Amino acid sequence: MGRLDDITLEELHEVREQTEGEKPRERVLAAIGRKQGAQIDTLAERHGVVEKTIRNWLDRFVEQPIEQAPYDAPRPGGPSKLTTEQREHLEEVLHDSPTELGYDQQAWSPKILLHYVARKYDVEYSKRHARYLLTEAGLSWRTARPRNHEADPEDEAKFQATVEKNAPN
Repeated sequence: MGRLDDITLEELHEVREQTEGEKPRERVLAAIGRKQGAQIDTLAERHGVVEKTIRNWLDRFVEQPIEQAPYDAPRPGGPSKLTTEQREHLEEVLHDSPTELGYDQQAWSPKILLHYVARKYDVEYSKRHARYLLTEAGLSWRTARPRNHEADPEDEAKFQATVEKNAPN
């Protein structure tokens, strides 16, 4: 086992109970499995990762204090363009219809979000980040295709068949 010789199974179980988050918990469980004698390839299959990832996870328990080993180091990034209060306000606004703010659409789209954020907070984001903000707020940014809820499914099928027959080759 090598990597985990200085760590007891009891210590790993203790860390598992205190660990928060899915990925950190997976790392501790892999260490527990290895300490119990599971092979690297078995652990990789069990956790849905490659063997190198399991080795990296186990190396963390040697290189770092056991309490920190399951967690990723903070990743660098620029400061947020919105304050915490602005971000919370934006999430509240996103749960209302854009029509309440004078927009012509019933649902939020990245384009409307970008316009609103630029107007309200004087902040510019990329379309990709707008999609991220919508997802973080629990909303879908994909637009639905219009469909008449009163349409007869049989009539729709006949229409589709007619369109396919008459389509240019």
